[in-house]
Amino acid sequence: MKSISLEEFKGFRPCWLETTAGARRLEEIGSRKKRWTAVDILDLPESEVSAEDKIWAVTKAGLIEEEKLHEFACRCAEEALKLVKDPDPRSVAAIEAKRKWLKGEISDEELAAASDAARAAAWDVASAAARDAARAAARAAASAAASAAARDAAWAAAWDAARDAAWAAARAAASAAASAAAWAAVWAAARDAARAAAWAARDAARDAARAATRKKQVAILRELIID
Repeated sequence: MKSISLEEFKGFRPCWLETTAGARRLEEIGSRKKRWTAVDILDLPESEVSAEDKIWAVTKAGLIEEEKLHEFACRCAEEALKLVKDPDPRSVAAIEAKRKWLKGEISDEELAAASDAARAAAWDVASAAARDAARAAARAAASAAASAAARDAAWAAAWDAARDAAWAAARAAASAAASAAAWAAVWAAARDAARAAAWAARDAARDAARAATRKKQVAILRELIID
């Protein structure tokens, strides 16, 4: 299993190095072992390292095999699509295409076609979500109904996750570049109209949903590594 030292990890310029407190914390945690594997990092207590930081660390440091990284993207996509009622068949097909591509059953061109279809599906949903979010915001403003705001927040969080996952499962058609692109898509938060329309009142619920999603992703990643 691949491993990395603290000094090697610092070469990736983690955000903790941007502050004195963060650098001190990284030094304290990193000095506990001479070399760290992906499992070592993922098993760190949540009170010390957030799920989001764990995922960043193990993927940025190249500690996970490319094939498992692709499968991770597929698993995340499937989890996210569970939050969406009647997901677009193009998004589901993109996940299937990625797995077939990993087995050598379809070509780069066929995977790219699935990617394009999933991207179109994501934009179609984004347009509908923007309209729904605008209407929901207007209703919430008129009635000051906390329940409506909560529902809006849940939708925004679900859409963020689904959009991230749809891109993650569909993108990338060449080996090393594919791995990087797949992870970048999983990591990047979608900047879609639904999110732009979200009110500040939704932030806490959305952040909580995002944190729960990252925690689930850590569990998926760990399972793949030790499998």
